[in-house]
Amino acid sequence: MQLNFKRSFLDYLNEQESRSLSQIETQLINLYANQGSWNVLTEEPRQWERLLRTAVRSSLFPANGDEPDTSLHPFPPQAHALGGMPPPRHPLKHRLDRFTSRIVLLDSQRKLLKGNTRFGTPEDLHNLQLQGKIIGYLGLHRRQSLTEKVDVEFADRWQRIVWIVGLLTLPITGVLSFLVARHLGRPIQALRAGTQQLTSGNYELRMANSGRDELGQLTHDFNKLAERLQQNETSRKQWIADIAHELRTPLSVLRGEIEALQDGINQPDAQTFNSLHQEVSQLQHLVDDLYNLSMSDSGALSYHKRPLDVLALLRETLTLHSTQLHEQNLQVDTLGLGVQPVMIQGDPQRLQQLFTNLLENSLRYTDKPGQLRIVSNLQPQWLEIRFEDSPPDVPDTALPRLFERLYRVESSRNRATGGTGIGLSICHNIVTAHDGSISAHHAALGGLEIRVRLPLNT
Repeated sequence: MQLNFKRSFLDYLNEQESRSLSQIETQLINLYANQGSWNVLTEEPRQWERLLRTAVRSSLFPANGDEPDTSLHPFPPQAHALGGMPPPRHPLKHRLDRFTSRIVLLDSQRKLLKGNTRFGTPEDLHNLQLQGKIIGYLGLHRRQSLTEKVDVEFADRWQRIVWIVGLLTLPITGVLSFLVARHLGRPIQALRAGTQQLTSGNYELRMANSGRDELGQLTHDFNKLAERLQQNETSRKQWIADIAHELRTPLSVLRGEIEALQDGINQPDAQTFNSLHQEVSQLQHLVDDLYNLSMSDSGALSYHKRPLDVLALLRETLTLHSTQLHEQNLQVDTLGLGVQPVMIQGDPQRLQQLFTNLLENSLRYTDKPGQLRIVSNLQPQWLEIRFEDSPPDVPDTALPRLFERLYRVESSRNRATGGTGIGLSICHNIVTAHDGSISAHHAALGGLEIRVRLPLNT
């Protein structure tokens, strides 16, 4: 700040003197126009002093504008004789003399008329022109440093002010910095400690909100992360428990059947082998479903999409399951499944798996005899397919959870009627992979309605 102030203050003084030089330039041109030459300046030296004084005092010292000359000599001439010492020069007189001593006037041939060239010729010379003809050159040696006492004192006072302000500001800044660092450090340390607890498995930890600033937002995000980790951990534990439960049931049955054969309780006849084969098939079906679901969740399940008629694929799937539907005494009604092609971009194998899982869901859960209605609704950007079956229905709280893995509405429902609880989860992943949506609702027939929306191939 001190260096910049000195430089700026010096530039200000030079700019002020440059404005005075413009006044002198006008006075010199008028003088030359009246006299026709510069001889008057060499013949009458006081003429040069009067011209400078008039021009400079009107611009450099406007406050003293037209003071009488005695203002530059506040002590009478007799003071020298009485005191034996010359009177001190007035500050304005001293400043004026220092300024005019740096002014240089050259004629049209660049020969010195007035001034001192001991510092060389000024770099910035002003052309003195009269009626388009150059009559001389006027220049000023710019200040390189502060030399006037009043200017130096002013700069020194400013420097002292800067030092005083700096010394006062330093402890205040230190205290404020300490308070700010303490304010920011506490929540950061708390978040750091909380992060260590999260890495240790303490997902129940929640941080107190520290405000609405960035740290407060970070704390809010930390709590959301902890909540999501806790949910994932709960889901993981439930997932492992459900898988263990699903695998334990067929394995227990198989073990019982085999031990009965070993003990001679059961005979190795066709009925026994059929029971063993049924349990093994159920176990194989569960393992296949778990494998497909894990592949779908990880994104490793391959999809080979191509343009296809999705309603034709649905009609084909219904034909493949017509015998099973008839044996289960489930009447199927269709609406909107005409022969008009409805093209989408999809994987026919995965979409057929989707329709198969939805049909099997109705076969397992619908009371016999029952009814299944399949309705398609073509919209400008979407194709909506609804699978509506007859009772039983599901509670309202169970509707959003039907697509969770291994979720069953009734925990007491046995595997013979309930399946593995994975089919709808696979359906959700297949529909999502096709940029569609799937949702569960209450059906008008009194049972469950599964609504599938797939984007059209535009």
